Amino acid sequence: MRNGLLSAVVATALVLLCSGTAGAQLIYGMEGGTPTSPDGFGPNGGGVTIAQSPVVGATQGTNSMSVTVVTGATFVGALTSNLPANLTPPLPNQTITFDYTLTAPFTGGFEVLGITMFGSNAPLSQFGLQAQFAPLVHLEGKAPGTYTGQIALTGATNPLTFTTNQSYNDIFTSGTPDASHLNPSGFEFFLNKSNDAPGLVYIDNVRFVPEPASLSALALGGLALIRRRRA
Repeated sequence: MRNGLLSAVVATALVLLCSGTAGAQLIYGMEGGTPTSPDGFGPNGGGVTIAQSPVVGATQGTNSMSVTVVTGATFVGALTSNLPANLTPPLPNQTITFDYTLTAPFTGGFEVLGITMFGSNAPLSQFGLQAQFAPLVHLEGKAPGTYTGQIALTGATNPLTFTTNQSYNDIFTSGTPDASHLNPSGFEFFLNKSNDAPGLVYIDNVRFVPEPASLSALALGGLALIRRRRA
């Protein structure tokens, strides 16, 4: 019985660690909005079409967001100015996880997906100041299928001070903005590709996932409980 309980705890911990879904806090589920503006996302830049796409790419629920880049566009985005409350700084977890689906391989040289956070420190300046976060998710060379991507909101350049390697929490504030801090005003997925090849990606279930350390602590706590029962 004890061995069975131990196995169950270890197996559960492994599933939580590998799946990255346990305790996830949803930011955008792509279920709301309109057919041309899922969860408030719309095109940022010419040559991109944003739409709510039933079933295709959806890993939970019934919809995902399709980002279609026509031939000729090389750097475009899917931008929303409707920020949910769980993006209010400071963020307890500065890594954003999301699911993305490719229905055909990219035919160009490179295609990467990244995150930009927009902000303002009005009345000093208005919406439009931005911080781009990396590492980028590379889409080129991948077979059709659904994948999980992660982008850490760290390592950006502060658009107010040009200080490099700053995090979301360093740049954005929920209080009164000043000469080095912005109020967040927009969230964007951007696509950057190398040439005129068209691109298409479906994005779904944008979320915060508990840090691996917290999941490991959960597993260790279960093991400690078993040891106490054995004592």
